[in-house]
Amino acid sequence: MKQLSGKIALTGLAAVLAAASLAACGSNQEEKDAAATSSGPLTFTMMNQYTTTEPPSADNPIIKKIEEYTNTKLNATWIPASAYNDKVNVSIASNDLPQVLMIVDTKSSSIINAQRSGMFWEIGPYIKDFPNLSKYNGNEAVLNNISVDGKVYGLYRARALARQGIVFRQDWLDNLGLQQPKTIDDLYAILKAFTLNDPDKNGKNDTYGLVEAEDGSGASAVGLTGYQTIASFFGAPNLWDIQDGKAVPQFMTPEDMEAMKFYKKLYDEKLINQDFAATKNTKRQEQFYQGKAGMLFPTLDFVITGGNELKKANPEAKVDIVSRIQGPKGERVFATTGYNGVFVFPKATVKTEAELKQLLGFFDKIVDDEMMYTWTWGIEGTHYKKGEDGEPAITNQTAYTNEVSPLKQLPTSDGALMIWKGKGAADNKFRTMMQENEAIAVSNPVEPLISQTAVEKGTELNKIITDARVKFITGAIDEAGFNKEVERWRTQGGDQIMKDYTELYAKQAKK
Repeated sequence: MKQLSGKIALTGLAAVLAAASLAACGSNQEEKDAAATSSGPLTFTMMNQYTTTEPPSADNPIIKKIEEYTNTKLNATWIPASAYNDKVNVSIASNDLPQVLMIVDTKSSSIINAQRSGMFWEIGPYIKDFPNLSKYNGNEAVLNNISVDGKVYGLYRARALARQGIVFRQDWLDNLGLQQPKTIDDLYAILKAFTLNDPDKNGKNDTYGLVEAEDGSGASAVGLTGYQTIASFFGAPNLWDIQDGKAVPQFMTPEDMEAMKFYKKLYDEKLINQDFAATKNTKRQEQFYQGKAGMLFPTLDFVITGGNELKKANPEAKVDIVSRIQGPKGERVFATTGYNGVFVFPKATVKTEAELKQLLGFFDKIVDDEMMYTWTWGIEGTHYKKGEDGEPAITNQTAYTNEVSPLKQLPTSDGALMIWKGKGAADNKFRTMMQENEAIAVSNPVEPLISQTAVEKGTELNKIITDARVKFITGAIDEAGFNKEVERWRTQGGDQIMKDYTELYAKQAKK
C-alpha cells in the first residue's frame, strides 16, 4: 500500500497473540497450523485518519505500549481527517488497499457498493468469538445501524448514544448572577446576557452568546454543528420520523421550523457569530477558547478538552455542562448512530480466514482492561502519576493531548462511558450524563435502511436543504421560500427517498 503521510511502525508481537486469537476463534487444522508455524510479530497495514495537528509520531510512547503489549508490527498510513474520505474513495477505486481500512462515511455510494460487491470480509459471525469485541462491538442496535442488507462488514468504533450537550462559561454566569439553563427561554436569556451585559467584566462590548460552525460533511440535511441539539429540545425528530407509517424528513416537520426560527432570532439579534455559515469547527472552538463566545453545542466531553484549552489563555475561566432542557415535548436529546467509523478488512489483502482472525485478535487485545486503562490515562510517569490513595491523575496535559489523544483513533471501545475515580468530578460528570441521557435519546428510525436513491443523490439533495436553512436563518428567504426549496428537494429525488424508506421500514417491521 502506498504511504501518503505520517507512516508509523509498531514493532514487536510474539506468536502468543496469534496463537491465542486463533484458539479463541476456532480449532480447525488450518488455524492450528497457522498458529504453530507463526514466528515473529503479526505484521499488517492500516489506513486511518488523524484529527490532531500532526499524525502520531514513531516515538509515541503509546505506540511503544502497543508494541510491548500486543507484539504487533503495524504499518499505518495516517491521513488528515479533512482529506480522508477522498483518499478512501481513491484507494477503493484503484484497489490499492491496506489490510485494515477505517471508513468514516459508511453510507456513501462507493462504500455501500464495495460491501455489496464482496470487497470486504463479512465479520458479523466472528464477533461473538472474541470476549472484548463481543463486549464493546456487540450492541445489536449499533450493529443494525452499520449493517448492509443485514450483514456486518466492519468493527465499529463505539461512541456514546447520547453524547451531545451544552458547554458554557460558568464564570460568566456567576458574574451576571444567572442560573444554569433549564428551559429554552433560559437558554435564550443567557445567550442575550452573554452578548449584551459584559459577562467577562472587561468594560467592552466584545462578546456574543453562541458560536456555531458549518457541518460540511454532507452526511445529513442539518448543516450546522450544534443545530440538532436545539432541534431536539424543540421536539424535532432525529433526521427522520415515521408518521402514520410514512417516512418524513426532519426538515418537513413544524418542530424543525421552530428550531430554525430560534436560530434566526439569535442571528437577527446578533447573539450568534454572524459568519457561522463560513466558520469551520476548529475556528468555532478557537472563538470559545479566546473568550469571544460563552456557549457552544459540542459533545459533552468538550468540557474537559475545551476547558483545558480555555484555561491556557485564562486560568480563572470556569466551564460547565448541561444537556437536559425542558421543551414542548419534555426533555429530549438526539441519539447518535452509536459509532464513528468502522474498520473493514479487504479480501484483496486479507487472503484467508486465519489472517482475518489474527487481525480481529489484535483489535480484541487492544481493548482489554489494561489497554482501556492506557487509552484513558496514558503511560505512568509520562502522562499521569498515582497519588497516595492509588488513584491516577494527569500530570502533563500537553503530552497527553499530543501523544494519547491521537491514538484514540485505534480502539473500537468508547472509554468516554467508563467512570474512573481518579478522573475527578468534572470529568466523570459528562460520563454519567451520557449514560443517563440514553433513556431520553431519540433515535433515527431509518438509520439501518439503505435507500439507493439516498446513496446516489443524498449528498447533493442534502445541500439543497442545508443551503436553504442558512438562507432562512440569515433572512435571505422566508418560510415560504424555505418550503419552496423543500419542494425542489422532493422533485429532484426526495420523494423517492421518502418512498424507499417507507417501504423498507414497513418490510423491516414485518420481520
